[in-house]
Amino acid sequence: MPLCKRLELSHSVEIKTNPEKVWNFLKNPENYTTWHPKDHIKIIWIEGKPLELGSKFYSEQLVFGKVQKYKANIKEAIPNRKVVFKFKFPVSLISPEIEWRIEPKGSKTVFTAISYIRAGHLYKKLFKKGMKNLITEHNRHVGEEGENLKKILEGQ
Repeated sequence: MPLCKRLELSHSVEIKTNPEKVWNFLKNPENYTTWHPKDHIKIIWIEGKPLELGSKFYSEQLVFGKVQKYKANIKEAIPNRKVVFKFKFPVSLISPEIEWRIEPKGSKTVFTAISYIRAGHLYKKLFKKGMKNLITEHNRHVGEEGENLKKILEGQ
């Protein structure tokens, strides 16, 4: 078993809207807490504009009921289609990147959130049952984000 391998966790949701509306919602910092009021605390764009290549941000959100602080930069940005966030240390030790895909599907849009998690023998030893808990917490959080995004953009 390798010391470290990349685990991909994803969640998709179909939304009755167009890709532009999804993109515009996500790039507006004022929507961060609206999107997931239970967990999202704040986001501040430190350098550049939201969701633009090379821009940097700082965010805070609840994970396992505790405030986690993140710094990241935009590694890839294709307006209305895709954005990839690259996390800074120490978050990058566990989760180096997150990717959002926005794909048209007829009159709907599929929003997919993909988290890349470091896993493998070393991480199993370090975290023991923590890896299972991390995956469970990820699935809860990202699932709620998807459903919230759907409700907001469909006007429910």
